Amino acid sequence: MSYDYSEDGLVEAASEEVLLDLQWQVETAWHNETLSTSDDRSDGLLGRANKSEVILVRYLRQALLNFNPDLPDTAYQNAIDQITQVEADKSLGAINKTKHELLTKGVQVSFQDDKGKLQKKRLKVFNFNQPTDNHFLAVRQFEVVGKLYNRRPDIVGFVNGIPLVFFELKAHHTDLRNAYEDNLTDYKDTIPEVLHSNAFIILSNGTDSRVGTVTSPYKFFLEWKRIEEDDKGEVSLDTILRGTCEKHRLLDLFENFVLFDGEGDDIVKIMAKNHQFIGVNKVVEQAKNIQDLKGKLGVFWHTQGSGKSYSMVFISQKILRKFGKSYTFLIVVDRTELENQLYDSFTGCGAVTEENVRAKSRAHLRELLSENHRYVFTLIHKFAIDKKKETEYPLITERDNIIVISDEAHRTQGGTYAQNMRFKAIPNASFLGCTGTPLIADEVELTKKIFGGYVSVYDFKKAMDDGATLPLRYLNRGEKLDIENPDLDERMAEIINNEDLDTDQIAKLKREFARDYPILTSDDRLDKIAKDLVWHFNDRGYQGKAIFVALDKPTAVRMYNLVMDYWPEYIEDVKQRIDDATDQQEELALKKHLARVEETEVCVVVSGEQNEVKKFKELGLDIETHRKKIVERDLETEFKDEENPFRLAIVCAMWITGFDAPCVSTVYLDKPIQGHSLMQTIARANRVYDDEKENGLIVDYGNVYTQLEKAYSVYGEGGKPTSPGGKGNGGEEKLGSPVEKLEEMAEELNTAILAVANFLSEVDFNLDDLVNAKTAMARLASLKKATNAVSLNETTRTQFEVAAREVMRKYKALYPEEIVKQFIPRYNAIEAIYSQLNQKTKSADISSVMRKLQQEVSMSVSTIKNEVREDDYVDLGNLDFDKLRQAFAKSEKKNAVVFDLQEAIEKQLEKMVRENPIRLEFYEKYKEIIAEYKA
Repeated sequence: MSYDYSEDGLVEAASEEVLLDLQWQVETAWHNETLSTSDDRSDGLLGRANKSEVILVRYLRQALLNFNPDLPDTAYQNAIDQITQVEADKSLGAINKTKHELLTKGVQVSFQDDKGKLQKKRLKVFNFNQPTDNHFLAVRQFEVVGKLYNRRPDIVGFVNGIPLVFFELKAHHTDLRNAYEDNLTDYKDTIPEVLHSNAFIILSNGTDSRVGTVTSPYKFFLEWKRIEEDDKGEVSLDTILRGTCEKHRLLDLFENFVLFDGEGDDIVKIMAKNHQFIGVNKVVEQAKNIQDLKGKLGVFWHTQGSGKSYSMVFISQKILRKFGKSYTFLIVVDRTELENQLYDSFTGCGAVTEENVRAKSRAHLRELLSENHRYVFTLIHKFAIDKKKETEYPLITERDNIIVISDEAHRTQGGTYAQNMRFKAIPNASFLGCTGTPLIADEVELTKKIFGGYVSVYDFKKAMDDGATLPLRYLNRGEKLDIENPDLDERMAEIINNEDLDTDQIAKLKREFARDYPILTSDDRLDKIAKDLVWHFNDRGYQGKAIFVALDKPTAVRMYNLVMDYWPEYIEDVKQRIDDATDQQEELALKKHLARVEETEVCVVVSGEQNEVKKFKELGLDIETHRKKIVERDLETEFKDEENPFRLAIVCAMWITGFDAPCVSTVYLDKPIQGHSLMQTIARANRVYDDEKENGLIVDYGNVYTQLEKAYSVYGEGGKPTSPGGKGNGGEEKLGSPVEKLEEMAEELNTAILAVANFLSEVDFNLDDLVNAKTAMARLASLKKATNAVSLNETTRTQFEVAAREVMRKYKALYPEEIVKQFIPRYNAIEAIYSQLNQKTKSADISSVMRKLQQEVSMSVSTIKNEVREDDYVDLGNLDFDKLRQAFAKSEKKNAVVFDLQEAIEKQLEKMVRENPIRLEFYEKYKEIIAEYKA
């Protein structure tokens, strides 16, 4: 490959260009670094005394002198010692948390002043308020000598000598995942010290760029597509560098947009997503003029699944940190489970450290707000009037340093409680409304009076386009079952939307809707749905967790009973499939599936009410068994745990709002809901989770598609903050939809399969030859030919694997629908090629590749004598290159052999060259052979 298009010549150079434009100093250390021999570290390229140093003391000392002048040298040295100290026996996340606190809050030092008196002072390491006063240095090819291994990261970004930004860059043709799996994970093991103080990590191959933290798995390395909220959004190296490494943005991210959740070795570092960084800063900028806003901080509309809870933490923490005033944040919600979730989020990341800050009553709320708490939590219902004792709500406090963050609470009781809160209880406070759904026409004026207009908008469609949430697919199973669904009565939907119905309210519902309710709850209808649910839930291609939303509590319990009746029948069906299996691999897959089904638990999750045991018994139902589970176990935590066998939850009102479980992939709807309640419910399935989760699936038994379209016209694309509550698409009449019908994915799957077939044709293999092979022997021969064709070089191998994974994701999303059957033969062929390729070595395990090559040719490898054993060690230094040339010439599968050998040897050779540069000549010999083969 030409140097101009290599990792070093293109992606690193492009990064350097942008960093220079952002006024960074850029140096290349490899072959250029001279070490320092002076005490003040003034000589040498970077001032390092040796290459094990990862803190550049020269620049750190200068920053400490600049920001903390006129102190004795012992104070500065004490700070440097604390910053450079390496902690043992702690996880990388735990060390990173300690260093982050040290660097952002300042380093506490003790020293004697000129009068001999002991002084204590916290030394600043950065000037966060004046970013340009800090020193920004990017070092290319920064060599680090670890305890056992030497490594050379592509670029490390230092601010005042602290390595805050770590860049792992790959060539433009390389799958970005390799940067994480092959390189970053290795650096964490071999030179973790360079990441101890890290702010964030950037992975890029020039065309795909992502940012994450030291604890992020690859799936949580996210794109950074915008600098400003109204930008179109583009994945590019230029955008991610300017969006995160511009001087004031970098220091802002490091100081205000990093959280650590958990304790000990289980610490997870969370960095704000692109839209959170932009949206939170818009709120903070607005709050700078808090005295002029007359209490209206605005409405923060960020769609469900986009991280609204953490956005609230970022907002409050930055205001507390930057504004200096002793603010109290009053977090107001409309549901107990949402209060629990938010309290857990705030305490989990250390924002809240007090226990008794959740208001139990109006009197307790008054008491808490009269004290000095940073955070207080309450339900909006505390602002209800006691009509027996009062005609208007009384004053709680006149404090003007309270900021109320209201999460969805503006809608409760038509906004009456919110008005009491705003104009009667705490009239001098400032109010920020947070919502996952926008304001509809009836809410606009009232909400404007309380909160003001939109301050930040991140709507349903933008979140899907950005990959912050997944697209939703829609499947109408009710039509296929031919079950009767009455037209959704608006009044009925409104009652069901607004209430977690107890049995008395259900009785009222039955009376008022005497025709529709019996149809929705008939034995025959529920029986058909239950059987379909059991088969569909267990046969899905992607086996995420699922929520079934029933009409009401009794119907939820009835549905559970019916599901449990059909579960053994499904198990017998799977056992019959095992008996009928004619292929051993199919049989093993079915047995594995059977074990999963047998251990899966289904639970009912509904709220309690008075006299429920008696009321349910009168309906012939048992609620005690379910209540016991809810009370004695932590079902929420169990359900959120992917490994826990509690996989199907039957609910009616709980868990459909304010509940975040990314492992949920399917929502089954049999409840006539509408509007924002409907949008919030379906959003339970749209969380990004793992690489195989292609989309969320909405399975509709109650014919709510029309309501989805109506809701989306308001809630989906609200991108016009100037007209809150207007048409969701900015005034146009066109109706959209938050979901795409699942059947439409068939065309996407077909397109993905054609893309793979066309690609294989380009490398001289016809997919139909494998699909139509008549015998097992012919199929094996065709499979070998396919893997050989795909292994032409690293680019072709990567292109195929990426395209094949796309096919597999879409196939699993569509399975087990009838329409998928037409694609099974070609899908199986593509999956077979992919599996065959991935049985081969992925790491630098030279031995297995050598053994494979030795079967075809005679090769001189010093430690291999008469037989090849699994534990043989292969000495690369004794390869006979002439025989290697002959081997490649003779091999009938030389593409695949060369690819595997090249992949394995290159990793080992890179390591050898790093450890001993004299071996470079050996590396050049190897590259000549590869070049000859490819010529």
